[in-house]
Amino acid sequence: MRRITSVLLALFFVGCSHNSDVAARYHEDGRAKPITSIVAMIDTTSFDVPWSISDELTSMIVSEVGKSGKIFVLQKEDDVFTENPFGQDLSWVKREFTDREFAVFMELVEHEITPVASSKKETPLQELSSNLQIAVRLRVIDIRGETPKIVLQEMVRSSYFIPKTMIPVNYNSTTWGSPEFSKSPMGVAHAQVVQEIASRVTDYILLAKSR
Repeated sequence: MRRITSVLLALFFVGCSHNSDVAARYHEDGRAKPITSIVAMIDTTSFDVPWSISDELTSMIVSEVGKSGKIFVLQKEDDVFTENPFGQDLSWVKREFTDREFAVFMELVEHEITPVASSKKETPLQELSSNLQIAVRLRVIDIRGETPKIVLQEMVRSSYFIPKTMIPVNYNSTTWGSPEFSKSPMGVAHAQVVQEIASRVTDYILLAKSR
């Protein structure tokens, strides 16, 4: 009896999960949401922190786009490819993402803290304010037709000012996921660039879908 009950409960939760997944694909009026893959961000920078900035930004962007309720983000662990997503040849995208309508590719090309120039000569670096400079290359591809088509391609740039009065943050202890990180200069800067990217991705996919 216990075994039968366990099986029934397992089937119930699997069914709920499936129904939830299906429901997430459609608006309340029955219209299908754009099925989109947001691929893990490529990181070509050398900024040293004890976690993957690529994983952090990707997960935040996926969450932000999903929260809008307008796009169905389909993530798979096997989204692995060897081709250049920012190259001229896009024929492989349709082959690799057969069950998607749109694919989003991102590359972190700049993530650097640079001191702000001072009018005083020979000012020690620790007494200077700084900027956290972030640049992400973004490409959104529409793969609904026979030939993949770029609907958005741009460089999203962000500069976050860190005043010299702010105590330097030790990111070996204030890591991504810790309560303190979201309030740190890097945490705030990342949140800002994530919102900008998520907004751009959402707007352009919905525009392409409406045509």
